[in-house]
Amino acid sequence: MANVRSNLYWSTLLTMSTYVVPLLVFPYISRVLGVERIGMVDTIDSLTDCCILFSMMGMASVGVREIARHKENRQELDQVFTDLFALNLCSTMVVAIIFATAVALSPTLQDYGRLIPIGMLKLVANLFWIEWFYTGIEDFRYITLRSITVRTLFIVGVFLLIHQQADSTLYYALFAGMTVANAAYNWLHKRSLVHLNLRHANIRRYAVPFLMLGLFAMLSAIYTKLSLPVLSFITDHEQAGNFTTATRVYQVVIALVTTLTGVMIPRMSVLIKEGEWQQVRRYTRTAFKLLLAFSLPIIVVVELFATDIITLFAGPGFEGAALPMRINMLLLLIVGAEKIIILQLLVPLRKDRTIVWAGIAGVIVWAVATPLLVPTLQAAGSAIVWILAELTVLLCATPTALRTLKADY
Repeated sequence: MANVRSNLYWSTLLTMSTYVVPLLVFPYISRVLGVERIGMVDTIDSLTDCCILFSMMGMASVGVREIARHKENRQELDQVFTDLFALNLCSTMVVAIIFATAVALSPTLQDYGRLIPIGMLKLVANLFWIEWFYTGIEDFRYITLRSITVRTLFIVGVFLLIHQQADSTLYYALFAGMTVANAAYNWLHKRSLVHLNLRHANIRRYAVPFLMLGLFAMLSAIYTKLSLPVLSFITDHEQAGNFTTATRVYQVVIALVTTLTGVMIPRMSVLIKEGEWQQVRRYTRTAFKLLLAFSLPIIVVVELFATDIITLFAGPGFEGAALPMRINMLLLLIVGAEKIIILQLLVPLRKDRTIVWAGIAGVIVWAVATPLLVPTLQAAGSAIVWILAELTVLLCATPTALRTLKADY
């Protein structure tokens, strides 16, 4: 069994590398493209990411869980991988057709021009990324080295090729190219690790958890991915640019906060399968201690110096992002705890129904709060709505996790 500390080291290194892209690229891109072009690119990318989440359904959770449970038996591993990939293939085809139809029927989407086919390419390439497989077998070293290489090439490409506002389409092509490159490398590399045989695929085997956790992913996408497009359509591209600038800092930090959770999903799946409940409780306590130790200092710093951080990070013209960023930073504790409860505990425990009901509650809160707050508070309103939705999910999921941990196994 892979060493947890080694996995955490590689996963942390991978997450730390995510700082390189926003710290080196975004300050340059924001000045070259401007707030409106940034808003347009990020609006389409958010819609694309929403389609990806729909196409992935529950793969990110079910895939890791089931690969981890069967990785010691090559024959079982081949069959599990085949079944899961077949499901992902079907869902991706359905979503791609819906995306293409929406573009054909929507003049608003057609106004984004060549950004749309680039987003479509990113959607299709994501099918072959199969990161869930490598996470399930706990090959974090490979994931890290590959990702850092691709990100480095992206950074070099941006500084060599992006020089004016008209390059916004090329910038998005480079950005989507990271998904294409990762997918191509993963697909070639997996040949020595697992065999795919679609003729023997059994898509019914994991259909229920795939759809159940997929439903949760879709529900989560409503308030995590659609908040930006909804803000852009209700207000304007400038507010979208302010909101996405505010969330960039949060997204980088939350990636670090939840690094341990990503490492622990396959490990917890094995421990729960083997009935090692003392270890499960110990890892859970450690995760919460790390969350508090890391998140609280960052929240304090951002609340005090948000305006200075935005000015340094994005430059003039983005001052409106300071207030949304202050609000978003509170998500560090909320989402961090939510990921520990749901991904580290409820997913390995196969409490899929509880997860779905929590997601439904979060969407209801988002749907009610959005028309009340966003038209008047704009970017800040979107940030508040996001917090309310995530807090609702956390409060709904926590009781089941606590009852499980307190049970005498």
